[in-house]
Formats: sequence, structure tokens, C-alpha cells
Amino acid sequence: MRFRPLSVVTFLVPCMLLLTGCATSTIKSSWRDTSMPAVTPRKIAVFVSVKDDENLRMMAENRIVQRMPRSLQATAGHLLDLEPRPETDSVRRHLIEGGFDSALIARLVSVDKTQTVVPPQTQFGPDPFFWRMGPYYRPYYNPFFTYYPYTYETPGYTVDTTRVVVETLLYHLPDAKPVWSAVSESVNPESSIRLVDELIDLLGKRLRDEGLLPPD
Repeated sequence: MRFRPLSVVTFLVPCMLLLTGCATSTIKSSWRDTSMPAVTPRKIAVFVSVKDDENLRMMAENRIVQRMPRSLQATAGHLLDLEPRPETDSVRRHLIEGGFDSALIARLVSVDKTQTVVPPQTQFGPDPFFWRMGPYYRPYYNPFFTYYPYTYETPGYTVDTTRVVVETLLYHLPDAKPVWSAVSESVNPESSIRLVDELIDLLGKRLRDEGLLPPD
């Protein structure tokens, strides 16, 4: 079977698009109150603030609670029937009465979707070993020099990019002041579940490294 360079290029283009479409999450910025010593919680309330999507909130809170260290007693905020605002007097009072010493809040800041159009491009392919397996187009054919005998055109395509920004804060009670915060950005998440799991791993590791969560 004859090796066809143009077929290989046509195959590689969608493969590269699949690779670039994989989700990646990074912490863009973080802050910690260094005036206070790192204290690991014993009982923590977990809140996820998502506007107009109660199912997503419940799913995210449940998955975070399930992935918390076993030594930590964690409760999803929707089971407490409280708004994800521990800084308010009413929520803070209910948390203190429930024996909570910390609250973790994750807020969806933005979801931005953009499209980038990549036009068709003409490429020049080398034949360094002089195999002469072609050519497909030879507008610059020279019978005495065949190092660049191939020209081919890659098809145009559209790249869709979704960026999800989440702010996460850790509050200590009874004063309900934030002691740690982070802003994360996720690019092209495959699903809400995969996004939540990826952020749990990323932010959980950072909190453990800071001494603000007990080890697994």
C-alpha cells in the first residue's frame, strides 16, 4: 500500500483538535491569611453557589463531601437548608449552633465561550529520502531537485473554547472570616462532573499543602 502524506495530515488535524480540547484546570491566584496559624477543621459545611441550577449545586456539594478526608466530618450545604453565605449573621449562627468550625464555599464566577476560525492553509511537504511517493501537486516541480515536491492544503476548522472561572473560599468559625481563597480557571471541561472532580483534586491538594485540610 502506498504511503499517502496528505492522508496523514488530514488524520492528524482532528487528532490535534482532540488533544487541545482536553480539560485543564489551573489556580490563577490564591491568598491565605498569614496572620493566623493554619488550623485543620474538624467539622465543615460545604457550599457551592451556582445561580439557577440547584441540581448542579447538590451534585457538586455531594461529591466534595464524599472526597473529604475521612477524619473530617463534612456536610453538604443543601442538607442544612442554608444559603451559601456564612458571613451573614443568620447562616453563621446556624453553623455555630450545629457545631461547625469551618465552611468551604465554591462560587461559579463566569462561563465564557469563544470561537476561533482557522482558515485552510497550504503546506509544503519534504521528501528527504527521495522516495517519490506522489506527488499530489507539483507547481514547483524541478526534476533535478525533489526535496520539496509536495504541496497540500489542510482544511479549515473552528475551535470552540469554554473557560470556567470558580472562586473558592475557606471560612473559620465563629468569626466567619475567610482565611484562604483561590481563583481557578478550567478550559474546555468535558462535563460538570469531570469539572467538579478536577477542581476537588486541584484545590484539595493546595489546601492540604497549606495545612488547612487534614491529610487523606
